[in-house]
Amino acid sequence: MGRRRLGRAWPWAMALLICAPMLVGGYVLSYDMVFVPRLDLGRADVWGLGSATPRAVPSDAVVAVLNLIVPGWLLQKAVLFGSLLLAGVGAMRLLERFGLGAQLAGATWFVWNPYVAERLVIGHWPLLVAYAALPWLVVACLQVRAGERMRWWRLVVPLAATALSPASGMIGAVLAVSVCGRRWGRGALLALVLNLPWIVAGFAHSASGRSDAAGVAAFALQAEAGLGRLGAALSLGGIWNADVVPSSRDLATATVFCLLLWAVMAVGAVAAWRRPRRRTMVVALVPAAAVGLAIALLGTLAPDLLGWLVENVPGAGLLRDGARYLALLAPLQAVLVAAGVEALTRRLRERVARWSVLAVAVLLPIAVMPDLAWGAGGRLEAVSYPAEWEQARAAIADSDVAGDLLVLPFSAFRAPAWNGGRVVLDPAGRYFPRETVVNDDLVVSGEVIAGENPRARAAARALDSPDPAAALRAEGIGLVLVEEDAYGADDLDSLRNSLTPVFTGDDLTVYAVP
Repeated sequence: MGRRRLGRAWPWAMALLICAPMLVGGYVLSYDMVFVPRLDLGRADVWGLGSATPRAVPSDAVVAVLNLIVPGWLLQKAVLFGSLLLAGVGAMRLLERFGLGAQLAGATWFVWNPYVAERLVIGHWPLLVAYAALPWLVVACLQVRAGERMRWWRLVVPLAATALSPASGMIGAVLAVSVCGRRWGRGALLALVLNLPWIVAGFAHSASGRSDAAGVAAFALQAEAGLGRLGAALSLGGIWNADVVPSSRDLATATVFCLLLWAVMAVGAVAAWRRPRRRTMVVALVPAAAVGLAIALLGTLAPDLLGWLVENVPGAGLLRDGARYLALLAPLQAVLVAAGVEALTRRLRERVARWSVLAVAVLLPIAVMPDLAWGAGGRLEAVSYPAEWEQARAAIADSDVAGDLLVLPFSAFRAPAWNGGRVVLDPAGRYFPRETVVNDDLVVSGEVIAGENPRARAAARALDSPDPAAALRAEGIGLVLVEEDAYGADDLDSLRNSLTPVFTGDDLTVYAVP
């Protein structure tokens, strides 16, 4: 009974240890993670019908629907905490045929690894939801592979959870096809149906769905833990944005841990191969892991090929950030860690020695990367939107000026003081109840990666024209929001003189375009 309680409590403990400072009132705003009090259902971009490439389809629509009954701050906490909790519980379910200690070791690695840390800080919450669904999806697909009868929702629910974004949808589809084996048709068909929202929206944007090839080098897998790019990939790290990498990954302890981890996995592979059921599980997971590793390394091994693809094939830009697809390695690695730990501890006759090794195996991932704990080492803290934002929202909602909203200064990211100076994708793009035009260019290491929104490019040309107010009106812009606390706001005086103030605050000003 005590062991069973420990197995049930451990995922909760890990989720709480990571999320504790994020569970207070307010919003966690970090890079791409932007939740707002209410995301309006009436906005075309929520449904992938706007001018921007539908990268947040259908995740934005899901959030907008849930916002009808759940406030944004509570929904975000449920998503973040729930994802980490269900990832741990799912890993324990996947590894239930192993001993408790091996289960805990595999589940710990599945939750406490660089992939989770880096995607959490960069704010890719749909990927975290999909990641949490992977072990549940594997369990269901293994039943399909074996021809066992099962309730339909056991396959549909986790596969639907992976379909919140194009990249996560591809991850779920690849894993389902891989694990289902010869019965892959059911998984493939179901994945196709569940991913139709972003597939259809993508086809609608196919004419403008090509990406900047400069992003291939910018988004390429990066070396971590002193083990090169391949070592980073095999340890589930290597994200392109060095600012979100846990600082502990630069320490020698990370290098030693990775070498030890791979040794345990090698032992686990040999041990699993000797037992038919575990061999079946490993064989089912290897193809998906190979696909994930290949996509992750594509920008490094074949940058010219990937550059041609993203420039000429609509939607191929999804492959630029190849490190996202390392999630496909995680279920296999969890199984190999559990198998390796179990095989090693069985060789120990002394009970004290066996339990000591198990304790080290469970706690070592946390010890070598402690900066995932407590909101990624304090980097993720809940904040409140200033009162001015709600006042500006009301002014925009009440305005009878026709046209869309343009947000200035015309840059994609902000680092507002009220967010502790932390970088975040401009929340104005989702906060206000009107179609909003924001810059989608991305600056990486001083290089500008061109965005994919033709409306944003048209707005940029209008701002550079001799009469920007007239050009903006011609582009269908009716209101302009200036974030006064953002870098570059002081350079907009000439434009302000041709606009009419609608709302004036300390940090936000809303203008009508005459």
